[in-house]
Amino acid sequence: MSLRLYNTLTRKLEEFQPLDSKTVRMYVCGPTVYDDPHIGHARSAYTFDVLRRYLEFKGFQVTFVRNVTDVDDKIINRANELKETPATVAERYLKRYHETMDRLGLGRPTEEPRATAHVVPGMTDFIAKLLITGVAYEAGGDVYFAVRKFPGYGKLSNRSLDELQAGARVEPDERKHDPLDFALWKAAKPGEPSWPSPWGPGRPGWHIECSEMSTQYLGDEFDIHGGGVDLVFPHHENEVAQAQAAGKPFARYWVHNGLLTVKGEKMSKSLGNYLTLEQALNEYPHADYLKIFFLKTHYRSPADYSSERMIEAKKNWVEFSRFFQHYDQVTGNISPTGGTDTQRAEIYLRRKMFEEAMDDDLNTPKALAVLFDLVNLGHQILGSKASMKLFMAKWAHDILIECAGVLGLFRQGTSEEDLATVRELEDKIKERDIARKNRDYVKADAIRNELIFRGFLLTDTPNGTFWRRRQ
Repeated sequence: MSLRLYNTLTRKLEEFQPLDSKTVRMYVCGPTVYDDPHIGHARSAYTFDVLRRYLEFKGFQVTFVRNVTDVDDKIINRANELKETPATVAERYLKRYHETMDRLGLGRPTEEPRATAHVVPGMTDFIAKLLITGVAYEAGGDVYFAVRKFPGYGKLSNRSLDELQAGARVEPDERKHDPLDFALWKAAKPGEPSWPSPWGPGRPGWHIECSEMSTQYLGDEFDIHGGGVDLVFPHHENEVAQAQAAGKPFARYWVHNGLLTVKGEKMSKSLGNYLTLEQALNEYPHADYLKIFFLKTHYRSPADYSSERMIEAKKNWVEFSRFFQHYDQVTGNISPTGGTDTQRAEIYLRRKMFEEAMDDDLNTPKALAVLFDLVNLGHQILGSKASMKLFMAKWAHDILIECAGVLGLFRQGTSEEDLATVRELEDKIKERDIARKNRDYVKADAIRNELIFRGFLLTDTPNGTFWRRRQ
């Protein structure tokens, strides 16, 4: 089975074939840290967490880079409101971003470069190269990208220059030659952060940071570039233009998640429907509720958040929980042997169906339905009088844990205390893995028994060890 992903660049489903047969290099646009993350940010972050988990499930090693925009007009404006430095504001909200995404149970990226650490010489050298190639120009301390000098501009967003011209405008203080041109470098203004450059002190434009950092960490050509659909234009369109104008092939697959609304309307503080991730997790304390809500809508489709949908997601989670309770009550700890090939095939068919759904452009609604079907099958097995039901139940249980682990379910804590426990638990599992690799089965069994005593059950699969709390 091969994974197919919808490529925004070609506007069609394509078989995913990474540049390296064993490694996937993925870049995702991260937060601009001037405010608390909202649930739309959570949806995007979770989408690419699932994509990374699934690629690892398929046997790839994933290098996942997600940037942090820590210098920006919004950060500067927020700093002025609070009478603080932009660096203080950025640090505070990056910390909150990490805390809330940890509560959601999302893995950290392999690399998380900050824009301010890559201005000189990274971005200034990149801009200098664009000036040398003739697709950029200086204008009174600013530097702009000349859109009309780059053939194919608009190919990612599928827009013509005429369409773009109709909506373009020039701000009163801008010195650009054409309304379509965009800033690569902004001349310093009093009281703003600035860096030295050949064009005078200033700071980078928003778009250049991702072109520079993605290629610095992943190479001139890499596999996947992701983000929300709202970034397709102008941010990602401008990234492509900058990178390719500098001679870099850039990203091969462009993956974008749909937007999130609240009760049918775009989130807005003025409408009173703006919901931070922290508020959502405080109202629905188990992070799996929010994850299941996200999973029930295909990642490319718009998702509408409401209390009714969250209550439904909570009920879905309870269905999983009841199976685990049923399993623990009936089976206890049993050996994963016995049963017939026919019985095993019936259960393993669900794993195949799960993988087929995920291979179809991460069709999580269908994948989730397969897991619910597996739960129902597990209940039937546990309630039957078949002599081999214990073995079959364990197969169903183990496959459920393995597949749910791909979706990041049943793994995270919801408080700082829980998160500390999770980190300790995962360290214990790594220690046990080393012991098993060294054939020190006495130590490995001792770690497993210790975790069982503390209320944690382990499931060993070909794709790693998964854990959950005993119900």
